[in-house]
Amino acid sequence: MTDDTAETETENVRFLAGQVHALVGFCIAVINTHPSPTELGLHVDAAEHVTLAHVESTLVLEDFLEGVRNVFDRLKTAVADAEARQAEQAVAAEESSQKPDWEEAAIAQVTEERQGHP
Repeated sequence: MTDDTAETETENVRFLAGQVHALVGFCIAVINTHPSPTELGLHVDAAEHVTLAHVESTLVLEDFLEGVRNVFDRLKTAVADAEARQAEQAVAAEESSQKPDWEEAAIAQVTEERQGHP
């Protein structure tokens, strides 16, 4: 292999690595904005199984398989983070909608006073 060929291959690998990085970033953006990360996670798991079954049935290098697994691991981590964030938001929304008894009593008292006075 000549130096020019090796340099061209290195440039191609770097270019592909950049594309993969951008695509993973896009996928994470979609995951973070998906209304149901749990359901999306099921689809990611299914896609991983189908992809690995297809890839493992062909003659590929172990490095290629590790790359596939790495991307799916990153996507599944993003799904888990989105699920946790969604759960935290649901708890926060529920807590903010539940007013303490003293607050409800104070609001009722102010309402009564306003109704009694023009």
